Amino acid sequence: NESVAVIPSGTPSAKDQKIAEYIVDMIPDGACFQLGIGGLANAVGFGLRSKKHLGVHSEMYTESMAALQAEGIIDNSRKAFMPGRSVAGFALGTKEQYDFLSNNPKVYFTPYEYVNDIQNIRANDNMISINNALSIDLTGQVCAESIGFRQYSGSGGQMDYIRGATLSKGGKSFIAVSSTAKTKDGPKSRIVLTLEPGSVVTSLRAEVQYIVTEYGCINLQYCDIPTRAKRLISIAHPDFRDELTYQARKVGYLY
Repeated sequence: NESVAVIPSGTPSAKDQKIAEYIVDMIPDGACFQLGIGGLANAVGFGLRSKKHLGVHSEMYTESMAALQAEGIIDNSRKAFMPGRSVAGFALGTKEQYDFLSNNPKVYFTPYEYVNDIQNIRANDNMISINNALSIDLTGQVCAESIGFRQYSGSGGQMDYIRGATLSKGGKSFIAVSSTAKTKDGPKSRIVLTLEPGSVVTSLRAEVQYIVTEYGCINLQYCDIPTRAKRLISIAHPDFRDELTYQARKVGYLY
C-alpha cells in the first residue's frame, strides 16, 4: 500500500482571518457549505465553530470540515439532498483528517459530475459557496486560475458552486480574496481596471454575488457597471483606490 500525501492546508494570515469574519457572520445555523483550499479556506472553516447543524456538499473535503464534523458542528441534519452525510469529491490534508475519513459512513465521496452537478448543489437550502481569486476586474470578472498567460491553478468547481449556491433557497456565493498580492515589484492590487492579457475568466460577472476582501464584503448581483466599479473600489486596498477611481473614470465606468 502507498501512503497518502499529507498536505496541511495552510495557516491563515491576519488578512485571512479578517476576510473570514465577514463571511462567517453571513452564514446561518443549518447552512450547507463548500470550501476550497488554503489558509483562507481554513480561516472560514474553523471560524464556523460558532454555528450549529451545518452540512457539507463540496468538491473538496477539507481539514476544517473533518474537525467540525468530529466535533458535531457538522451533522448534515438540515440537508435536503443526501441528509445525514457530507458529500464530496476528494480530500486533501492531514493525517488526522484521513483517519477521520477512513471507513466513515457519514462522509460520501462521489464522482465530480455528481458532486458538482448544479441541480444537486442547489437542492440544499442555504447553500454557501466560498472560493478564491487571483484578480478581479472592475466589472466583476473573476480570474482564479492564471497569472496572465501562466496557468496557476485549474477551473475546479468554482462556477458550478456559484451557480448552485445562488439558485439555492437562501443560498449565497462568496469570492474571497486579499486586496493585494506580493510581487517582486512590491504590493499589487488584486482588484484591477481590466484583467491582464492572457488571464482566464473563471467566473462570469453576471453570476458573481459577494466579493470579500479584508476591507469589506460587497454584493454585485444585478448591479450595473458604475455600481460594480464603486463597490469594488471600496474594498480595494486604500493605496490603490485613487488610481482605480481615476482609471474607471477615464474609460467611462464612472462618470
